[in-house]
Amino acid sequence: MGPKILIASFKMPTEKMSEQYRLGGVDFSLLTQDYSDSVTAAGGYPFILPYIAAKESDEEYIEELISGFDGIILPGGSDIDPALYNSYPQKNLGQIYPERDRWELKILEIAKKLKKPILGICRGFQLINIYYGGRLKVDVCGNNVDSEIPHMALMVPKYYKTHSIEIRKNTRLAKIIEKEEKIAVNSYHHQAIEKVGKGLTVNAVAPDGIVEAVEDQNYPYLFGVQWHPEMMSARDSLQLRIFEDFINFADSNKNKK
Repeated sequence: MGPKILIASFKMPTEKMSEQYRLGGVDFSLLTQDYSDSVTAAGGYPFILPYIAAKESDEEYIEELISGFDGIILPGGSDIDPALYNSYPQKNLGQIYPERDRWELKILEIAKKLKKPILGICRGFQLINIYYGGRLKVDVCGNNVDSEIPHMALMVPKYYKTHSIEIRKNTRLAKIIEKEEKIAVNSYHHQAIEKVGKGLTVNAVAPDGIVEAVEDQNYPYLFGVQWHPEMMSARDSLQLRIFEDFINFADSNKNKK
């Protein structure tokens, strides 16, 4: 069997789903299908992890759970509590779920303790930066932002190449993409890294300077991207390589045990 990959889903309360389901007091675990499809296409086996309120602070439970998997993906989703990076709610801050932040930061902490390969995408990428002591810009799409790039490009298909990124040499992304110095990516975020966390190496930047990928070069495998490769991988082999690199490392790491 190939590597088993645990993908964190997120809890969505009934009021957010009221147009689809008229069920009072019923919460949902949500994750877009693209993550599972991309993991499968890359040779892995996806498993979806729901938020468990009763176990949010139970490190023993989380460690036992994570130990049975070969890699962890922290996916995209809602904005992150600004209190986690010494900021405060500002204009254009989206909906936050502090309990989700605490849960996924604990998953990240324990996954690192267990030396599990970790891939962060969009929100997951930002959460990694916060874990390393970095900060976020609350909004990069408002009227006062001096950039022509529509980072929250909801007007185009999910696989649409919104802008280019410049890949830094001697990084994991440079190894994954190989000969390309620039690639085009989609863009569905309105928050971004303001200060890179200590210990993280920048892998790529957008033309307006927004950080688009980071890694921890002193950890076996911790890599994150600001865009959504899972939405592009079915049409773009370069984006699928991100998952293949992650899955291949998880597989080789599993076989060393």
